[in-house]
Amino acid sequence: MSTVTLAAGTRSTGDTRRRRSRAAFWLALAILGILIVLAALAPLVTPYSPTDQDLTNRFAGPSGAHLLGTDSYGRDVLSRLIWGGRSSFVAVTIAVGVGLTVGLPWGLGAGYGPAWLRMLLLRAADAFLAFPALVLAVAITGVLGPDLVTAMCAVGVVFAPVIARLTAGGVAQVRRSEYVLCAQLAGCPTHVTLLRHVLPNAVGPVIVQATLFSGLAFVIEAALSFIGLGIQPPTPSWGGDLNNAYQHILSAPNQVLAPGVLIAIVVMATYRIGDEVRDRLSGLGSAPAAEQSRREAE
Repeated sequence: MSTVTLAAGTRSTGDTRRRRSRAAFWLALAILGILIVLAALAPLVTPYSPTDQDLTNRFAGPSGAHLLGTDSYGRDVLSRLIWGGRSSFVAVTIAVGVGLTVGLPWGLGAGYGPAWLRMLLLRAADAFLAFPALVLAVAITGVLGPDLVTAMCAVGVVFAPVIARLTAGGVAQVRRSEYVLCAQLAGCPTHVTLLRHVLPNAVGPVIVQATLFSGLAFVIEAALSFIGLGIQPPTPSWGGDLNNAYQHILSAPNQVLAPGVLIAIVVMATYRIGDEVRDRLSGLGSAPAAEQSRREAE
């Protein structure tokens, strides 16, 4: 009787955790969706221009006119946060896009090519991974000059070696599968075999890593803007606004709350979505995709 009760209690606890996990996922998705919509509609939903200054109304607290108050230049904080979201989401898209564009072919070559090419490409990835990501991004941006596109392309280059290694590992496992061998025996060109039969079944870990990299990209973009290597003022950005608030932290400590809390919420929501994607992919496995590729090869 006690064993049955314990098993039932364990199932109940597991079900509760799954429900909470799903609720957290949908909440995170809703938060990011709302922020993306607000950023896309920034010209229509913001009450003020993000660069309009009112020096007679500096450090104003929340009110009906300014829901989140004003900053050290009298600019509306809410308007700047919404416009800054547009810059942040574009920046993350650039970083992850560059990382995938560089890392996927890199990993395909390392996983499917001959042994000498695999060794060369993986050693190059190890050389990049020897440097801390943020330090390498700062170094590249410092050489090429401060700019949103430049900074996030540098971040994407930093992400690429990790994506390359994950892709290479997945490809190395998939390349000896029966459906890939069938495609090769059927005379499929190498690029067709790679794109239709190998990559779809090896890309699962890469998708998970890309979602996690999105959260890290928000942090790096904010950090680069904070130190002056990202988006340049007066263009609104969460990192730049956080830097401006930090300069007045003794006289107006509440100024750091809005951008700081928003960055934290976005990063946590992105990571929660990444966790859910990982759980879903690990639960589904690669069997359906593998079976589909096997049928196509036949």
